[in-house]
Amino acid sequence: MKASGDGGFQGRLDDVDLNLQYTLEQDRMVITATATNRGRGAFAPQKLGLRVGLSNYMAKYPQWNGVYFPTMLRCERTHFVGYLMTPAGRILGLASPDPIASWSLVYNYGYGPKNAPFWGHRIISINLDLLDSAPLPLRHPQHLSGLEAGETRTWRIFLAPIAALSAVPKQLAALAQAPMFEINRTTLAPGEPFSLLVHSGELRAVQIRAPSNAIHPLDVTAEKTFTYLPTDGVGAYSLTAEDAAGHVSEATITVRKPWSWYLQQARLASFQFRQKASWCCESWYGLYSAYLAEVHFPDPELLRQTNERFDLLMRLMYDRDWQPVRHPQRIQNEAATIGILVAKYRATGNEKDLEAAAALADWLITHTQGDDGAYHRGITDPQGNDTTYRRGKTNYTCVAYPAKSLMELFDEEKRRPEKVWQERYERHYQSVQGAIDQLMRGGMGSLETEGEPTFEDGMISCAALQILDFALHQKEAATRERYAAKGRELLQAHDCLTQLAIPDSRQRGGTLRFWEAQFDVMMGNNMISSPHGWSAWRIYATYYAYLLDGNEDWLVQTMNALGSCVQLIDDRTGKLRWAFVVDPSVKTVQSSENFPGTSADTYNANQFNVRQGKFCDVSVGEQYVDMVSDWFTANSSDNDVHEIFKCLEEVALTSAFVLEHADGTLLAYNCTAVRDGGWIVIKPAEAVVKKVHVNLRGPSSLRVQWADAKATETNVNGGMTWIKKS
Repeated sequence: MKASGDGGFQGRLDDVDLNLQYTLEQDRMVITATATNRGRGAFAPQKLGLRVGLSNYMAKYPQWNGVYFPTMLRCERTHFVGYLMTPAGRILGLASPDPIASWSLVYNYGYGPKNAPFWGHRIISINLDLLDSAPLPLRHPQHLSGLEAGETRTWRIFLAPIAALSAVPKQLAALAQAPMFEINRTTLAPGEPFSLLVHSGELRAVQIRAPSNAIHPLDVTAEKTFTYLPTDGVGAYSLTAEDAAGHVSEATITVRKPWSWYLQQARLASFQFRQKASWCCESWYGLYSAYLAEVHFPDPELLRQTNERFDLLMRLMYDRDWQPVRHPQRIQNEAATIGILVAKYRATGNEKDLEAAAALADWLITHTQGDDGAYHRGITDPQGNDTTYRRGKTNYTCVAYPAKSLMELFDEEKRRPEKVWQERYERHYQSVQGAIDQLMRGGMGSLETEGEPTFEDGMISCAALQILDFALHQKEAATRERYAAKGRELLQAHDCLTQLAIPDSRQRGGTLRFWEAQFDVMMGNNMISSPHGWSAWRIYATYYAYLLDGNEDWLVQTMNALGSCVQLIDDRTGKLRWAFVVDPSVKTVQSSENFPGTSADTYNANQFNVRQGKFCDVSVGEQYVDMVSDWFTANSSDNDVHEIFKCLEEVALTSAFVLEHADGTLLAYNCTAVRDGGWIVIKPAEAVVKKVHVNLRGPSSLRVQWADAKATETNVNGGMTWIKKS
């Protein structure tokens, strides 16, 4: 296109005239895009896109602090809304009152081996696909595939700063001149009411479509704030709001099953989607779900099967002394195995499992922890001997969470009175303190990650969760707060990588990863997977942050994200899916057959690119994507989804939460809480709930009525405390 003066540009594509006009209106930039078909026939491109022009390329610290990440992009059938956010907290609204067919991201390419490169870990920019012929999600406009002869279409696109996350729904409604849902709690237990606010001009209608497809209209004569008690059971409820101008917006709220159901289904999925010995721990992560389910729901036959699989896999990766014999350079493997051994110990009470975890922890500390305190990835032996560990320079403390794995271990060691276990506890505690203090000293500029450097989702969330977890282990208030403050700082920077405003209970709280599909489910392109198994890393962090400071936002974020993540198990069929893909239209390829010579029962040392084997064409868009480990026997990392159920077991399975608002109303999770004759009466949702966390503003008398009809009565002076079943 060529400049035409006064902020305008003109161009031509075949018989189509293209015009762009840039203007400023008060505090917002306006882009006006016009396309006119001057030809005699229809213009039907695959896409006609507008590159927004903002660089989203996050390459290094501190450069990335000022770079906008595309945090939310959302087409509605009549308009478009979205926002971009920097790690420093600046927010840029992006909206159009006109229908836009779709959107796509421009990902970088070329990361990895030269003979089989993978897509990279960075986003270059955003395309607003004004016209798009591809199959699109039903919420998108379906009529924008081209231009008839003589037809002209115009799109207005507004960019404007937004002061805070809390202002996003209201400001986007104003920019798009269309309704926008604001929903605080996106996933609810049965019997809990929906509460929602619609930012809009004159509302014409708001309605709810239940999982049964029954339609429930809401009264819009006077209110834009609505409360609705669902009566149609478990599942996703679709909401629509229409204003007087005909703009229609959608949202989703989910009524979930009991938490216990999801962990038990995840356990069954760990058998269907086979756990494999591999150079990446993601291949055997389902052992977490299997053993943690056994802790709470004993089943001798399922335990026997799990132990059989565990023994087979561990023999392929460790010697009798629990020294790694394959790929020790990837130290998160050893950290994950430590955690699984601890889970196995909790399930069986077999001290040999705890001994094995302690031995492997000692190996990790001796071989990977540097003088700086960080855990370092090893350097591959140039002779090809993958049993040798040579400590490298790359800081791997925040590649997954080796320090948290050691905390899970030393929490069990501390409970053992024997001198040998107390010595192990002290040794492992000191190691963790060294690693956490290195994170504190180095700050964000010292963080490193696996693969291509960038402001990486897991690097930031794992730094935050490990610091906050360690803070909870501190007895002295000032020390605890020093660690907590750094963890909160990292969490707030991570906001730009988290779906904290999207009105969709399938995605709310999911973190924004986009390079995993090529490794996890053998697809050929980048695409945002959110929620993904690693979304759970932020859930740990917000949970710990809540226990430290009692801020309601952390609790709501924790439960919304956990509610979105567990929906990777279909509530109707019990089927486990890998992740939810956010991109609306990705045409790519996926493996269609196993790679020759691979087996789920042998060690898989290779990382294959999908195009090295047989594959087929697939189209993916705003949908759940299936697992592949039930049929694909070579390396695949889709079992990383089990991090969600490991997190569920720690955060919510056995715990209920009650928070008192300033007006005396009570917010409850995994229980009911009501005032009755001077008491706050709490009823946990399931028998598996053994403790209740209360966050109260003043002295209160509490009665917890456990599922077995026993009750615990106590008085508290306010603040935060746990009430545990005796």
